[in-house]
Amino acid sequence: MKRVISIVCLFLIQILFGQEAKIGEIKNVQKTGLQLVLLSPQVISEAENNVDFIRINETKSKKEVPYAVYSKPETTKKSFLSFPIASKTKTDSLTSFVISNEKQIQLNELFVVISNSSVSKSVNISGSNDGKEWFGLVQNHLLSNLEDTKLQHVEKSIVLPLNNYKFLKLDFNDKISLPIECKDFGVYQSKINYVEQLELTDFVQKAIVDNSRKKSVILVSFEKPQLISRLDFDIRSDMYFRTARILVNRERKIKNKTEKYQDEIFTFVLNSKMNASFAFPEFFEKEFIIEIDNQDNPTLEIEKIQLFQTPKYVLANLNEGENYEIIVSKDFTKPNYDIVNFIPNSDEMLDVIAIDNFKPIETVSKQEKPKPFWQTQWFLWTAIVIAGIIIGYFALGLLKDVEKKN
Repeated sequence: MKRVISIVCLFLIQILFGQEAKIGEIKNVQKTGLQLVLLSPQVISEAENNVDFIRINETKSKKEVPYAVYSKPETTKKSFLSFPIASKTKTDSLTSFVISNEKQIQLNELFVVISNSSVSKSVNISGSNDGKEWFGLVQNHLLSNLEDTKLQHVEKSIVLPLNNYKFLKLDFNDKISLPIECKDFGVYQSKINYVEQLELTDFVQKAIVDNSRKKSVILVSFEKPQLISRLDFDIRSDMYFRTARILVNRERKIKNKTEKYQDEIFTFVLNSKMNASFAFPEFFEKEFIIEIDNQDNPTLEIEKIQLFQTPKYVLANLNEGENYEIIVSKDFTKPNYDIVNFIPNSDEMLDVIAIDNFKPIETVSKQEKPKPFWQTQWFLWTAIVIAGIIIGYFALGLLKDVEKKN
């Protein structure tokens, strides 16, 4: 009898508390074509970091819109920084160029742009901070293969000992061959275009000093799990060098026993000489711990911490002026869309649009259809009444059996 009652109660719970879904809006799309939809931290959290639980529908027709998962990569661009020629002198056996490194950039390589030539040339390089006293850097470096079949010039790289001299002097030996034409001197600088991170704000932090273990502990918790990929500290202390780590409480079963332990996600060093910003492989958690080794030092004065998430996008083909719904539900399974075969190589021409008014909804359906009888309120209340009668019947029978035995 108890088993029957349990089954009936479970059935009622499943009816009353079905899978909740959440819905957001994309309003007034500005143009037609492929566009990136930014998945906010709230959407990522509700989808449990699983984009398969997301659907895009046209608001009016409820027509499903295909999408593809998209991540913006960090890109690196190189640019050539020319060093101006401060002076040029020429004798029968030597051509000398003095070039200016006005900002005293750290150099371990120098590029020389040379007009095509079939000769080879040796060069000595020296450095100076005042243009008067010179110090040797490179001696008898041979420049050869000074021809390019497609361009009128070649670029040659000369490796230097690391230096930041304000002036560099290049002495080309012209004793054996005619002079060569040097058109430019400089270095290549790399610029990394980092993906802008989304800051997470709705979290609680609690700082604890564990004097017995000589550690500081910061407990961080969210209302729901969040995806985290960067941690920044605002530290007001001076002259510190501390090992720190991110830990997550876990449980595991060993021989039918549950054991609690801490999983180390990331280890880093807080150094007063370095930037206190740390990127790490992203993790998805509701709570985690920052543990700092103090040793015999005073506790760090941490003004605040900031948490960030690497943005995630879905690529969708949207129509100008249309409104769309973003639906998140764990009832969804992984979709199979053709659009995954048409992801562009560059995101420079793609607009980014945001999701607004993300909130719970009661039910999710792909198409507007009349509900079956078993999904209506009449069926729900009928089932509740019948279940109540069944439970009462068995309960009454149980009481009668107890009275007879007594």
